[in-house]
Amino acid sequence: MDLAGLDVQVWGVDPKDPLLVTPLAELPLKKPLVLGPASSVSEAVKLMRERHEGCVFVEKEGAGLIGVFTERDVVVRVASRGRDPEQTSLQEVMTAGPVVLQRDDPISWALHRMGIDGFRHIPVLDGNRLHGFLSSRTVLKLLLDS
Repeated sequence: MDLAGLDVQVWGVDPKDPLLVTPLAELPLKKPLVLGPASSVSEAVKLMRERHEGCVFVEKEGAGLIGVFTERDVVVRVASRGRDPEQTSLQEVMTAGPVVLQRDDPISWALHRMGIDGFRHIPVLDGNRLHGFLSSRTVLKLLLDS
């Protein structure tokens, strides 16, 4: 059900609050870490550790963003299944077809997706191109500072 047209205040939140209608393009989006689908889990973990990030976005040449690989995937899809991180490609264990938002979408849409789906990272596109990503840490900081 599309809730965008409803004029309802829920839990004391004003849906017209300036922060909630702010387009994602105006937020301090993080620069994404990007690897190809054939990259190994070891490569992704090393890059995530070096850059202190919780995810890597997977892009395929000519197809753009095809997946996301997170710290949670390391635990659930690799370590708990005894897979060799050197021999396992991102394409085998990434979340394919991730939910994305556009630069012009309001932050309220990101909050909704994070809350409903439990995402900690949401890729933000400019058309079909990966522009950046919004992390739950960034959102919390924005909410605390407002």
